[in-house]
Amino acid sequence: MRSHDAYGHAATAMPIARGLSFVELMELLEFSQLRFEAPATDACATLIGTQEWRCGLDGAALAPSAIYICSTLEALRDAVLPPADARLEIDMPSLDLVRLMATMPRQATPLPQPCLRVDLQALVRRVLVPADAPPHLYDLVRHVVMARLWIEVARI
Repeated sequence: MRSHDAYGHAATAMPIARGLSFVELMELLEFSQLRFEAPATDACATLIGTQEWRCGLDGAALAPSAIYICSTLEALRDAVLPPADARLEIDMPSLDLVRLMATMPRQATPLPQPCLRVDLQALVRRVLVPADAPPHLYDLVRHVVMARLWIEVARI
């Protein structure tokens, strides 16, 4: 996997975060699968999908229904486990956004829900639940995360 990092080696330790629905969080924890956004129907036939990660989090701008997994650029690069014929690219289209794109040779049938396996322990550094989220959502997220990973779950 190649990282197109125009910001130098120090940027690889930059903290990043991605908002997930509760269902996506459960898929990640149970199956070690990270969902990608499906390509548009007119997109290149080799595109598996893309993901966008935020650089830093502003608590006021968080959706209360999302759960945020936190990682680093380096951990993202190391934790995603693509099939042998897939290629991952990481770029930074802006200072506050990291984009992960996965491609592979043309497939006869597209994936119903594009996803790739990940090393869960390497990827997830902590989990954040917005302060505006209901208390029962925080308690549920904390319970399921702590049952699978011994990492911090906090409100932001």
